[in-house]
Amino acid sequence: MPTRYSTHNLTGSPAYKLLVLRDRYCDAAVGADEAIAEANRNMAASTGYEIYLVVRQDLVDVRADVEIWDGDPGENRQADAWTGPTVFDLDCPTGELVLGSPTGTYIGGIDPPQGSGRYAVALYHRGREQAEEAWREVAAVMGLPDNDARIAELLDRHAGVEQYLLRVWRKGELPPAEDDEDV
Repeated sequence: MPTRYSTHNLTGSPAYKLLVLRDRYCDAAVGADEAIAEANRNMAASTGYEIYLVVRQDLVDVRADVEIWDGDPGENRQADAWTGPTVFDLDCPTGELVLGSPTGTYIGGIDPPQGSGRYAVALYHRGREQAEEAWREVAAVMGLPDNDARIAELLDRHAGVEQYLLRVWRKGELPPAEDDEDV
């Protein structure tokens, strides 16, 4: 039975409604524009080096948990109503992962003990519809006189209602780079 090594949490409001999981060495990979466009249509997409996740709203804090496993954990059997998984491959040259927003908050130190390699990432989500309702509730009081305390209370009450779970496990070695092959 697979064992979970570690869990890492990021809570915040992602810039551009975008979260990215990637190897610390890989950023702005080839195909990023296409993957971001696909993620905007389908919630998530991958270049193979980066996984892009488009959250539902960017006003109320979102919670994202990354779990590192020693093998395929199988379906999420938690009683909570998670939707998913959508599974992606992620190539990790260093095996040191980061999760964050392109221009905002991020967390590092997500270091699977197996090191570099090709990883599978199973993405689950919940609370997207509730987060959109929370966004509307907060937006409705914005611009009203003397609303700062009310806005702060609403943001605090709804923080983390939109949640993502990324379960990560190593699948094997990285394929050889094209320039490494004999000609």
